[in-house]
Amino acid sequence: MQKAVTPATSRAHVQQGHDRVAGYVVRAEDVSFATTPSQLFEVHGLGYPGSPFRADDEHIDLLRFESSPQLQYRDVPGFIVPLWWLRHSRIPPGAELVRVHADGTTTLLARYGDVGTGWSLTHLGGPRPALASLSRCVGPVAKWHGAYLEADVVDNGHTVVLALANPPLSETGFRQSANGRWYRRVAREDVTELFELDLTATWNGLSVRVVDQWQDAQRYVVARISHLGDDLDRAEHLQLDRVEAGVYEAVVYAAELTDIQTNQVVPHTWSPGPAAVQRRRAMAG
Repeated sequence: MQKAVTPATSRAHVQQGHDRVAGYVVRAEDVSFATTPSQLFEVHGLGYPGSPFRADDEHIDLLRFESSPQLQYRDVPGFIVPLWWLRHSRIPPGAELVRVHADGTTTLLARYGDVGTGWSLTHLGGPRPALASLSRCVGPVAKWHGAYLEADVVDNGHTVVLALANPPLSETGFRQSANGRWYRRVAREDVTELFELDLTATWNGLSVRVVDQWQDAQRYVVARISHLGDDLDRAEHLQLDRVEAGVYEAVVYAAELTDIQTNQVVPHTWSPGPAAVQRRRAMAG
């Protein structure tokens, strides 16, 4: 898949280690003919009101990544290529941030490894990007040795990368990435649960997804919310921050959220398979 990335988001990726993505995306093969910023401006529909993009930009940055379970097809009249909507999600492992220049040449700016290693710069030089804080509200969560950890699924579903913000107290085998995060790769069958939390709620009549939670200086629980659905007028009226076309987010007090629902999403590609199930039953017996 391919997504045009706003300049602000691109800077956040390479400077702050921002590991999230949301908004409209297309299949890279459907727009392979678009090789200049002006062509990308057209095929990605970047001329929306308030857009930070211009048809005569010297370059446009693209995020290219494998398809995600969070993708939803959108039938948008008048759009020249098939269009998908991606809810606020963690960037899939192996994603690449590419810069397309006015002369049609491209530069690979950075590559996202996984939740354990984060971004690595390939062209800009300078220090490695920082790591974004871990959140169990977005991205895979794995149960391993009785504990729930943030994770990523790699190697075509055969391997799970486990991530920790701090050094493990007792478990061995964790390595520290160049960015400082601790991680370990384990076989898929060694993980007893693997899912993504889908925490949704209503805020002032607006359907939202909770994508982060923390305590502020006064120890109140606050949440970052991302708008779900198509009620853009309400999102504008409530003065949510517009990240880009259709993507509205805000930080609110968790106590203001109503109709909270928590679901576990398990894509079929994360299934351990019959061999692992039989092995687990044999060990239990």
